[in-house]
Amino acid sequence: MAPKNSDFIATLKQFEGQINHLYLDSRGNPTIGIGFMMANVDQFCALLMHTKQHQPATNKQKRDEYLRLSQLPSGYKAQWYKAHCQLYLPEQQCDIVLHHHLGQFERELAVIFNRKNGFKQEFHSLPNPVKSALLDMVFNLGSHHLANHWPKLHHAIKQQDWQRAAKECHRKHIQTERNKQTAQWFKSAASDTRSYSWVKWLVRKILNRK
Repeated sequence: MAPKNSDFIATLKQFEGQINHLYLDSRGNPTIGIGFMMANVDQFCALLMHTKQHQPATNKQKRDEYLRLSQLPSGYKAQWYKAHCQLYLPEQQCDIVLHHHLGQFERELAVIFNRKNGFKQEFHSLPNPVKSALLDMVFNLGSHHLANHWPKLHHAIKQQDWQRAAKECHRKHIQTERNKQTAQWFKSAASDTRSYSWVKWLVRKILNRK
């Protein structure tokens, strides 16, 4: 499984942010939590939202909130929309949704990165840093975009050239630090591979002396 440890999740939250109310992202998409895009009102209604009085919100309250926010202008920072919101997503529910999304993305990555598509390993067998890098990318880009618009990155992964992958994972319109972190994950895999190869060489040398 791809790493869903506390360090990875903390890094993801750092870059995505964690907003407990509905807002419009830079493209005008209703969004909440850790970058969870709400594609339609039914998806939003499936969330366990609460009122400001800390009571579970009704479907009508959620529908009204979604429709009201959808009609607001985009282009503002997330906090600007808070004044227009009556509902919030509790942190515990936000974490539940996050793990659900990560699980779904893992399954989608497994469909892309597998031997059938020319890769040497199945996604779940890749080094943990590589899985972290790909999971961060798919969370930000979506699986369709990652599958169809990154041929140089795919080639590097097929060759298990993690240094090349680190150079081919740069995304536009995200924080510089996030791109650096993704590249560092790939570089970590390259370092781990070199260390493993050195250990194998040393073991063979010791065995040959016997």
